[in-house]
Amino acid sequence: MRISDVKVHVLAPKKVAFHGNQYDMTLSLVRVFTDEGLEGNFMLYGNEEARSMARPLKQTLVGLDPFDKEKFFGQYPPVRRRGYWLGNNLLCVIDVCLWDIIAKALKQPIHRLLGTCRDKVLAYASTQHMPRVEDYVETAQECYEQGFRAVKIHPPSTIGKGDWRTDIEVCRAVKQAVGEKMILLHDPVGVYDREQAIRVGRAIEKLGYYTYEDPLPTTDVEGYAELCRSLDIEVLGGEFMTSLYGYTELIRRHATDALRCVMENIGGITPTMKVAHLAEAYGMKCEPHSWGHQLTQAAHFQCMLAMYNNDFFELPVPQGVFDVPAVKDIIRVDKEGYVHAPTKPGLGLEPDLAALEKTTVRVYPEP
Repeated sequence: MRISDVKVHVLAPKKVAFHGNQYDMTLSLVRVFTDEGLEGNFMLYGNEEARSMARPLKQTLVGLDPFDKEKFFGQYPPVRRRGYWLGNNLLCVIDVCLWDIIAKALKQPIHRLLGTCRDKVLAYASTQHMPRVEDYVETAQECYEQGFRAVKIHPPSTIGKGDWRTDIEVCRAVKQAVGEKMILLHDPVGVYDREQAIRVGRAIEKLGYYTYEDPLPTTDVEGYAELCRSLDIEVLGGEFMTSLYGYTELIRRHATDALRCVMENIGGITPTMKVAHLAEAYGMKCEPHSWGHQLTQAAHFQCMLAMYNNDFFELPVPQGVFDVPAVKDIIRVDKEGYVHAPTKPGLGLEPDLAALEKTTVRVYPEP
């Protein structure tokens, strides 16, 4: 089997209400074809990324046997080592598409090839950043009614609608409203300084929050080490790492209690599983981010199903906020708060070719 062609479909912008604002979300569906009729898929954010990556993708992949994936990636250690985001994003697209093709060739979901250890994962509702305390309370209550049994707060200070004191107020109000029936998590996306991070951490620790994610900028390794020494709540870091080697430094410096990773940042399914195994070797949890469009949700989920040391699947709310009609399948929480393993081969989500034709505004690489 050989790869025969690559096409990148830029989709019509989707109107999204997010972080209290309306904006146009532009996604591009990558299609990697083989001479045996199989197709691997992933998505890119943005029009410019599609234009810049389409030709390198085609030039790099055409003629490759998908099963030679590791041989292929062995040619690119400098990109991985230096952690260039664009380079890792390109490698992520390649890695996920090749996994998708390989699993389809073997008629199995990707998680079966990775080593399935469970068939469902508890999901948490990943909130938007909202300006009012009441918005978070209402959202948490709505999520509980939908079946969620865990919710993660992205606080107002992240979008400049308050400060760390407002964030504590939000955490306290959500705890009072749903804290006896939902697991609570807090993620300020790296906006606090060290003093603020300690103050918020101590407050949510007393409130019984489960994890405290990325309170400081990823670059402040010493600050994270100090935070881990000062708090009992689990400190979760690493979402913005762009290299596997960066995680070894976090572990060596005792600068996180668990590892967080984003496969677009580190290069795909293959390095995501390496992060999970690294965490396992040190007795730590690994919590992949699965925030975003259907295909990134699916790719991260396939990894989680092959991890013993993972607690949660992250599902953005409102559910479906990033779904696009060009992909047939969706991931939703059940009435007990779980998402269930896909059974279709590959990623488990298929393109909807009729919808893709209607929503495609441009195809790269251009002739």
